[in-house]
Amino acid sequence: MKFLLPALVIILFLSLPAAFSQQKIASESKRDKEKRAQTDPWAEFEDEVDSIHRWDFGLNFGAYFPNNYSANFYNGMPGNVNNVDYVLSNPWWYQEIKETLGATDTFFVTGYSTGMRYQVAFTGGLFLRFNFNRKNGIFLEANYTQLKTSGPVTLEVDPASYPTYEDLRTEGVAGKEARVLIDLGYQRSFPLLSKIYFFLQAGALMSYSRVLQSVLVIEGREYNLVNVYGSQGYIPNTNSQSFNITQQAFGFGPYLGLGAGIPLNDLFGVEPGCSFQYYPVNLEGYSNWKPSWSIYLRILLGAGHAKN
Repeated sequence: MKFLLPALVIILFLSLPAAFSQQKIASESKRDKEKRAQTDPWAEFEDEVDSIHRWDFGLNFGAYFPNNYSANFYNGMPGNVNNVDYVLSNPWWYQEIKETLGATDTFFVTGYSTGMRYQVAFTGGLFLRFNFNRKNGIFLEANYTQLKTSGPVTLEVDPASYPTYEDLRTEGVAGKEARVLIDLGYQRSFPLLSKIYFFLQAGALMSYSRVLQSVLVIEGREYNLVNVYGSQGYIPNTNSQSFNITQQAFGFGPYLGLGAGIPLNDLFGVEPGCSFQYYPVNLEGYSNWKPSWSIYLRILLGAGHAKN
């Protein structure tokens, strides 16, 4: 939160000159305006209220490349809130896994993955922009994605007290996470003579992450690593009460974006682009700031840079 207020002040500061640009341009002489129009295809429109769509609405479709730092939240290590020890400390689950592995004596974990990685995920969302003029505007967008990750857990079965080959088994852990990114910022456009335009964006973002799944997988059987039974634990063949546990977190940080706008007609256009985020996911134990990025194709209704 401490970053969000200064970022909003910066956005407002950058937007004010654009909002008052009409008064400045109105004082230009006709000769100056014609001269400026030779290099700026939008110069003749910047002081005309009705020459642009004030509002642009859009749909975002793209791919999200999250930083893998917080994927280790799902690796089941003892230091994590969701850990394999929680499952193995339950005598009924332990016995069930022992039988599944075919162990005659005992088994235990010998290794965890410390390099968990999220899969590249599809992202989609909504976009809204208010245009001060052809070159300046402010925008608000919200994008949703669902992240998945998985990794190995190594078990040693029936360790011998004498030198022999170790019976090592590779099982797995898996996680699923919902993430929403909300961006608020300023956009500066750079029109070309063809009326295609490039743009830069800068602003602030808020992230919301929610754990959808965190499991240990033994020979295809999933064991929930989230403690939904509280201090009573899981007891089979009883009415063990389970609780609705929500694991979620918010993060805040800066946002940068760039891309190109291609007007198709007076009402529709597309904007391919990419964006960069720097923020902490803030899932428990994972509060470091890390970069992520995405690529997208935005379909615009309004296409504020197309009308002439």
